[in-house]
Amino acid sequence: MIFATAGHVDHGKTTLIHALTGQDTDRLAEEKRRGLTIDLGFAWSRTESGHWLGFVDVPGHEKFIRNMVAGVAAVDAVMLVIAADDGPMPQTREHLAILDLLGVETGLVALTRADRVGASRLAEVTEEIRELLADTGLATAPVFPVSGLTGEGLPPLKAWLAEQAIVDHQKASSLAAGTRFVVDRSFSVPGRGCVVTGTLIAGTLSREDALRVAPTGHPIRVRGLEAHGETVENLGAGQRCAINLAGNVSADNIHRGDWLVTPWLHRPTDRLDVGLALLPETRLHRGTFQAHLGAAVRSARVVVLDEGQGDRPMLAQLMLEQPVQACVGDRLILRDPALNRTIGGGEVVDPFGEGRGRSAEKRVQLLRILLESRAFATVHSETDGPRARLQASLEAYPEGVDVDRLAAAENLPQERLETVLADLEPVIVQTATGPVGFAPGRWAALQTRVLEQLDQWHQNHPDQIGPTEPELTRLPGIRLQQELRHELLHPLLATGAIARNGFRFHRPGHQPELTEADQRLLGQVMAELEGTGLKPPIVGEMAEALGLERESMLTFLERMHRLGFLVAVAPNRFYRPETVTELAAIAVELAESSPTGAFDARAYRDRSGIGRRLTVSVLEYLDRAGVTAFINEERRLQPAYRRRVAVTLSTPSEKGYTARP
Repeated sequence: MIFATAGHVDHGKTTLIHALTGQDTDRLAEEKRRGLTIDLGFAWSRTESGHWLGFVDVPGHEKFIRNMVAGVAAVDAVMLVIAADDGPMPQTREHLAILDLLGVETGLVALTRADRVGASRLAEVTEEIRELLADTGLATAPVFPVSGLTGEGLPPLKAWLAEQAIVDHQKASSLAAGTRFVVDRSFSVPGRGCVVTGTLIAGTLSREDALRVAPTGHPIRVRGLEAHGETVENLGAGQRCAINLAGNVSADNIHRGDWLVTPWLHRPTDRLDVGLALLPETRLHRGTFQAHLGAAVRSARVVVLDEGQGDRPMLAQLMLEQPVQACVGDRLILRDPALNRTIGGGEVVDPFGEGRGRSAEKRVQLLRILLESRAFATVHSETDGPRARLQASLEAYPEGVDVDRLAAAENLPQERLETVLADLEPVIVQTATGPVGFAPGRWAALQTRVLEQLDQWHQNHPDQIGPTEPELTRLPGIRLQQELRHELLHPLLATGAIARNGFRFHRPGHQPELTEADQRLLGQVMAELEGTGLKPPIVGEMAEALGLERESMLTFLERMHRLGFLVAVAPNRFYRPETVTELAAIAVELAESSPTGAFDARAYRDRSGIGRRLTVSVLEYLDRAGVTAFINEERRLQPAYRRRVAVTLSTPSEKGYTARP
C-alpha cells in the first residue's frame, strides 16, 4: 500500500517518514542544504504482518506544487501532515483540495510537533482540522498527534497503517487488465543502463515483459525488477518498483509523466473529454492551463461542452499541446500557470475526444450518460462499467463503434472484452483497421436500408443502371466509413439481393430503359468491343467502324457510361464492365505476386500488353476507382479493395462479416 504525504512546507513531512521508516527521503544536495523538500522522495517499511508500506514524500512549498501533484496522483492513500503549533496553512488547504479533486478517500491526519503544544491547543487544532475535512473525501480520517523527533504518538499511527495495509491487501483487485506503469523518475546506472521508478497502476509486471513507452511508442523489455530494495520476478497492481529497461531507450528520452504500457494499450491522445469540477472563486478562460494527469503535465486549452447544473459536473474537452496516455476514470488536476493556482479537476470520460462534432447534442448526451452512470474503468464489478459504456456508445452511434479503441479506453484485455461483448451481443464487423461494433439489429437494418434506397434510386433514375458504391453509401441512413461500406455490401452480393455491373450496384433484374435505337447501337458497340480484348478502339475508330460522326459517337458512349453499360476509363477509351474487371484483376495479380506488394507501370504494361500510354490511363482510372493507390512511383492495392477482391471479380464471398461472442 502506498501513502503520499501532503501539507504545508516545514510541517515535518520528511521527519515523520524518517521516524516511520528510518529512511531519509531528501536525496538532493540542495534539499539537504536548504532543509526543504524540492522533489519527490521515496521510502518503505514492512509491517509485523509482512505487508509492505510505501511512502512518497512530496514538497510542501507552493513553488513545487507540480512535483506534489505528480507524487499524489498514483497513490492509494494520504498522510495529511499539519503542525500542531501552526495549524492548517495555505498549502494545507491547496493540497487538500487537490487530494479531493483526485478522489482520495483513504488517509489520516498526522498532527506533528505535538510535543511543542499543550492539550488545549491540540484540541483546538483538531477541531479546526475536522471543520477543514468536513466536505471532503477525508471527512472521517483519524487524527494522530505525533512527534517525529521524540516518537510521541507513533505506535498508534503505525498500528493504523498496518491495519490499512491488511485491508488494502484483502481488497486488492484481481481484475485482468493491461499493464500501466506511471514513471516518476528515470536515471542511468553504470553497467545496467536505464532505470525508471514509479507505480504500477494496473495489470502485472514480470521480467522479460515486452512493453511500450507512451506516448513515444519506443518498444522496451523489462530486464529486471526491484521493489523495497529487493530483486523480484513479478509485481501486481498498486506497487512501487524500479525497472531496469532493455531496448532503444535511455534516461534522456524517458521522463517523469511517461507510461510503460502493454502494446495494445499504446494509443496516445491529445483530446480528452472530461468531467470537470471547479474550485470556488475560480473560472475558466480562453488561455492555456496546465493539465496534470498521472505524473505528466501538459499545456491545455479547455473547451466547455456542457456547463453542468447543481451537482452535475461540467463537461469539457482538454486540447493538449502534447499527447498523453490515458484511460477512462483517470483523475486530473487543472491549474492556471499565470496565477500559480489550482482551479479544478476531474476525471477522464473519454480519452479519445472527438475533433468534429464534439459539442453536438448527440455527443454531449453520450458523455453525460457515461459520466452520470459512473460508466468508468473503476467500477464495482469486472463488467458493469465497460458494459454500460459500450451499450451507451452503440445506441449513440448507429454508424458503429471502434471496438479496439473502446478496449484501450477501458483497459479491457481480450478475455474481458469478449465477456462484455457476449453480454450485449452486438454485431462485430471485422475490417482492415480493426473490429467495429453495431447494436443488435442495426447491421440488418442498414442492409434493409440499402435495399430500400436502391429501390428508390431505380424509381428516380429508371434510365440508369445504378449508383456507385460511394453514391449508394452516402444516401440518407447509410453513411458509413469506406471500410464498412464493403462489408455491408458483401453479404447482399453473396445472397443475390443486389448485383454489380462494373462498379455500379443494382437490384437483380433491373435494366435501364433504352429506346430501340439505343439498344441496337449499344449491341453494335458491344460487338465491336468484344473482339478487342484489353485494348478497345478509340472513339474515332469506333465511329468510323459504325459509320457515325465522332461527336455523335462520343455523346452516345458517354451516355452509356452514365447508364452503367460502359466504363469510361479514359476520355477516348470506353470498356465493357467485365473487361474493367479483368484490368483490376491484373493489378491484383501483380500486387499479390510482388514481394513488396507493389508494382510499377512497366510491370502492368508488360503483363497487359496494352502499351505505355493506355497503361497510364488505366492505372489512373484504377486509382480513382479505389482499386490501387499511387505511392512513391509504385502502386499498391487499397486495403479496402483487397478485402473485396472476390466480389470485384464477380465471385461472391461468403465472408461478409463475422459476429464474435
